[in-house]
Amino acid sequence: MNDILIALRDRALRDESFRLALLATRTAEDPLSALCDFAVAHGYPLSIGDIISDGEEFCCNQMKSTNGGNPMPYDCFGFDDAYEMFFLSIA
Repeated sequence: MNDILIALRDRALRDESFRLALLATRTAEDPLSALCDFAVAHGYPLSIGDIISDGEEFCCNQMKSTNGGNPMPYDCFGFDDAYEMFFLSIA
């Protein structure tokens, strides 16, 4: 998770009403956008791009650091879904 998601998680684990409000964003018509809107409204600058690219950057850097590239990247490094991992961490 990126620093903003970690800060949101830490606050959610200390503040039950904040945690419940975060969990409620999952039922919105566009849950990812609702999470970002909620975060920004509470002073956490979070964009959809931040969430989507979170695990991808690490994985891509690992593949590039291997001599010639990793021939089977998905066997070694999966793209974690930062959105789902965030909610698992506060559930």
